[in-house]
Amino acid sequence: MPAYINRLSLIPIAGLTAIAIAPAAAEPPSRSGIQFRCTFDAGLPTTVAHNPSISRAMPIIRWQSQYFAESGFDNLTRCQQVTARFQQAYARGDLNYITAGVVNGLPVICATHQRGTCNHSNVLFTLEPDRNAATTLKELFAVRHQSGGPLVRGGEPTYPYIDVREALAPLATELGTQSEPTPDSWREETLDESADVPEAKPEQLF
Repeated sequence: MPAYINRLSLIPIAGLTAIAIAPAAAEPPSRSGIQFRCTFDAGLPTTVAHNPSISRAMPIIRWQSQYFAESGFDNLTRCQQVTARFQQAYARGDLNYITAGVVNGLPVICATHQRGTCNHSNVLFTLEPDRNAATTLKELFAVRHQSGGPLVRGGEPTYPYIDVREALAPLATELGTQSEPTPDSWREETLDESADVPEAKPEQLF
């Protein structure tokens, strides 16, 4: 069945690795019918938000960077683990906002229920040391979903907060108030169900 993929929401994270594709494991339904899946898009492992009831998907992160591969975290492994963290945070109700910060001396992207800061328990994924966390954050879900105005800041250094609920609204059939996507921002595409990869438990990211 066709899925609608918002390609403006994609973060390219750098390098391609050819990896065999295995069948997807069954996933339980989550709030508003939205599931996070690790699939392949344009030949790369990709974290996707998906609502199977309306066959619509929104790519979030395309995993390209080889930076963590030498530590045993290639693109597929990171896709699996980070996708599982998105799913768990969303199911707990902790994925209301996404912001950036520094944990263990490395820039990270994290999930918060309210506008909190990053810590060991809410990290979604780690960035390369030389990558600008604030810039990456603005790319995630597209800048238009920043919460509370042009830039919501808090703490030192300061980072914007992304309103995930607003960003995922087009996928949430239960909200009932969303307008249909415009032709310029969405295009119909078949989501290859065979491209899903097995789930992995998010034991660590680096």
